[in-house]
Amino acid sequence: MRYRLLWLLFFLCNNILFAQTTDYNKPKLVVAINIDGLKNEHLTLLYNRLSEGGLRRIVDGGISVENVEFNYISKNPLTDVASIHTATTPSRHGIVGDRILSTLDNDFVSVTDDPAYHGIYSSLGRSASNLTVTNIADMLKITSPKSKVVSIAIDADKAIVMGGHNADGVVWIDSEVSIASTDYYSKIPVWASSLNSANLLADLIKKAWRPTYSLHTYLFPPFSVADGCFYSPPTGRKPTELMGSFVYTPYANTLVNELAKKAIDIEALGTDNYTDMLCLGYNAYTAFDKTSELTCAEKEDIYLRLDRDLSELLRVINEKVKTEHTLIVVTGTQSEAISEKTLSTSRLPTGKFNGKRMMALLNSFLMAKYGQVRWVMNYADGNIFLNNTEIDNRNVDRERLFRDIFIFLSQIRGISAIYSAEQLQRANGDNADVAVRLKNYLCLGRCGDILISLSSGWVDIDTDGNESRISSSALQYSPLLFYGINLEKSRVGSRHFVTDIAPTLCKIMQIPYPSASIGNAIVLKTHK
Repeated sequence: MRYRLLWLLFFLCNNILFAQTTDYNKPKLVVAINIDGLKNEHLTLLYNRLSEGGLRRIVDGGISVENVEFNYISKNPLTDVASIHTATTPSRHGIVGDRILSTLDNDFVSVTDDPAYHGIYSSLGRSASNLTVTNIADMLKITSPKSKVVSIAIDADKAIVMGGHNADGVVWIDSEVSIASTDYYSKIPVWASSLNSANLLADLIKKAWRPTYSLHTYLFPPFSVADGCFYSPPTGRKPTELMGSFVYTPYANTLVNELAKKAIDIEALGTDNYTDMLCLGYNAYTAFDKTSELTCAEKEDIYLRLDRDLSELLRVINEKVKTEHTLIVVTGTQSEAISEKTLSTSRLPTGKFNGKRMMALLNSFLMAKYGQVRWVMNYADGNIFLNNTEIDNRNVDRERLFRDIFIFLSQIRGISAIYSAEQLQRANGDNADVAVRLKNYLCLGRCGDILISLSSGWVDIDTDGNESRISSSALQYSPLLFYGINLEKSRVGSRHFVTDIAPTLCKIMQIPYPSASIGNAIVLKTHK
């Protein structure tokens, strides 16, 4: 009910009408595919190895939008997924990463954790409450309540952010070795829980990952091969201890694909006059490399197996719904172009920025000048959180404090830019300006008081030892492929932003744009 009222208010205030158009066939099913780590250059490099029925079919028969920029700086792929689906930047949708700082205990918690709800086949309750705006799926459910929305991903955060606030089914591969959901969405679909009964996940995590083809046929050598395996689950480990590695094997993508096929079949998606939406989250990273490099047989094999999975998914869609009634969109996420290892081997500048060490040094410096108080509370993903309570209680001159912090941080290797949140709010200009993209990332109350950007080649390590996917401030681009309905094969070379993707889908689906949309629909060629 609250989201229906939200939509009505948005409609009246902004006078936004339904995006009616005669150019597009209104789809019966929209399949939004996000592949974490996907890059256009990967598709080009592997094109001749792809099957005719999978990614190659989408590339050959669809529309490729070639210059789609991320109009903000982020260090976590979840932020990218949220921006793609909400048509706005992190400053508005609130998903600044997969974790947010809890002021109660000065610790980071998952952005979807919510103790007000209970997990289903999981001990953690989760919700979409921290997604502060509507996304495509929300707008579809608000304007067409009989439409169905299903969201499936390897991890909970992505499944929830894509599914939004009112999805009919949101499921993921849980670290507790189950296909899980949350009672925020009332229940878990039967087609998902049935896989728990079949022990499919329990069997897959014990399965060795072997090359699909002879190793000499791969474009790149393997990172590591033992006994003919890319990865073999260690013996004697509990299933829960194997999940961290399992999600970076191609079997995780295959499981998402099996769930998707079951959802299409049992939910009868795309078989009536109400447009349904299926959101799918896959992965193209390996456990040892979260960059855009494609220089090992393991990552190549992940692509080849995912391509095979997608070929099967497209077959099922054509059988159950028909391609001419389906719209498929494929997107990617941000990542560094080259790994630290490659940069180092090539004798290029690189290094690890240790957030924990930086905090300790900065605190010692500030204690010497302002008193024995923990002035820096925490750090993650370029965000420095200050002890604002003590700053106010001690009447510390903020301008002087920030100036001292800037002088100190500017002497630390690896830092290329330093901004206060106040400075960023005044930033203005083109997307090429680092400050402008950081401003679009800045969500007050969730981001730090000071934000830093690292030099190219440096890897950001937070206080828990986690590496950020993005460290430098280089411009990042997403693949964007449309396929299906009456779209005409073509290429779009004009400049666009990831926040234009959702408006394009909404226009084709003939529904209003998401509530905080800042994007513009991309003009796509259609068959007359």
